[in-house]
Amino acid sequence: MKKTYRKGAIGALTDEYEKALEELKALLLQISEDKFIKRCNPEADTDFQSVKNVVLHIIRSGYVYANHIRIRFGNTYVVPEIEISKTNQGIFELDQMLTYTVATFEDKWLLTDEELLNTLIKTSWTTYDLEALIEHAIVHVLRHRLQIEKMIVTYEIS
Repeated sequence: MKKTYRKGAIGALTDEYEKALEELKALLLQISEDKFIKRCNPEADTDFQSVKNVVLHIIRSGYVYANHIRIRFGNTYVVPEIEISKTNQGIFELDQMLTYTVATFEDKWLLTDEELLNTLIKTSWTTYDLEALIEHAIVHVLRHRLQIEKMIVTYEIS
């Protein structure tokens, strides 16, 4: 199957974001429904007590990143109310979040390196240039995918 790649630096970063989400979704498909919702780490912050909560955290954060970009460019944004209780709902909502993010970039695929570096975005936790914020979003997915992998081994939830 031939892969179609998006254009420009933003396109390459979006392709990597999509790849990270695909890897996460493949991992989720290995987890039974009852283990998806099992509270296995009660000592952790609520966002990280179950696979379901980790996935919900990833989804909500993805919207936050896209909305910071939308706000920076003066575009409209939404803050969806999302709840999940099943693996397939989590996968669906991850796809919805990616679709929303891709729509955020529709007129930005061909920004120059200078434009990327000079597009500063202030978040509640730091200030990023546009490229760094997208990179943060990618690593966020990767980091939590690894967390889920560790939960599978540590708490035997596969």
